[in-house]
Amino acid sequence: MAVMVTGVLIAATAFMVLGFGYRRLAEPSDAMLPTVGHGDKLTIREVSGGDVNRGDVVIFSAAAWGQPDVELVRRVVGVGGDAITCCELESFASVNGRQVTEEYVKVGGGSAARRPYTATVEPGHVWVLGDNRGTARDSRDEINGPAKGGIPVGDIKGVVVRAGDGRIEQTTAFSRVGLPGKTFEDGRATWMGLMILVGGLTFLASAGWLLVTIRRRTP
Repeated sequence: MAVMVTGVLIAATAFMVLGFGYRRLAEPSDAMLPTVGHGDKLTIREVSGGDVNRGDVVIFSAAAWGQPDVELVRRVVGVGGDAITCCELESFASVNGRQVTEEYVKVGGGSAARRPYTATVEPGHVWVLGDNRGTARDSRDEINGPAKGGIPVGDIKGVVVRAGDGRIEQTTAFSRVGLPGKTFEDGRATWMGLMILVGGLTFLASAGWLLVTIRRRTP
């Protein structure tokens, strides 16, 4: 019985302690297809905007775009100082003169996905694009705004780590072409899953042992 209680405590502790700092919401649009579908339940790790990098899928306040009460989910394609250009190949962006093959992008979508632009990301800002380049409203649409399309890192609320039943896969699209930094890795979620698994297995093993013991003692 004590082992069963231990298993429950392990799982509960993992959920309460390691689960702190996460939030969930439903994606309200198709701007991030095919990575995130309309209505997908998202798990968001609350982190500082300074912890995000190119390739991360983030949630942020659209205050810089004149919508302070709106939160949007988009992918970071550029960080402060980056020069972003579009489009030499499909609807993929070039960053600092390096063509990035973005395997997560929904190709097609007509001329809107490939409309040309050139931008330099302001210091302390990030450049965000929807994976569904043909329909997403993103930094391209705000390029003439006060922040020149960028989002202040202080307006970033967190990184999306899960969508629906699956994890958001880390992309190597930027590191493959020599751009520094790597996408956010949610190690805490891995530990939480392992501890919940250990707690559950401990509980089940103890329950099985208890059941066998009771049966043996039953005349």
